[in-house]
Amino acid sequence: MKKPAKTREELESAIRLEMEDISDWPTDLAISVVPHEDSWKVEIMRDGPQRDADRCEMIEAIADRLRIQFDLKA
Repeated sequence: MKKPAKTREELESAIRLEMEDISDWPTDLAISVVPHEDSWKVEIMRDGPQRDADRCEMIEAIADRLRIQFDLKA
């Protein structure tokens, strides 16, 4: 069965909304949904040199769950 498709912006917004529910969204953290092989992945970018491993893991976990539910709309 084919999964419903969402745009890059819709997926990014869904990830941000979930993160805001469980954590303060850091202002120096940005995410981008990009095509990857036959699916998509999330790229996490930070302005500063320090990476927040816990928040990055949470973002990856949210993206993993959403990837099972949704395809990236071309």
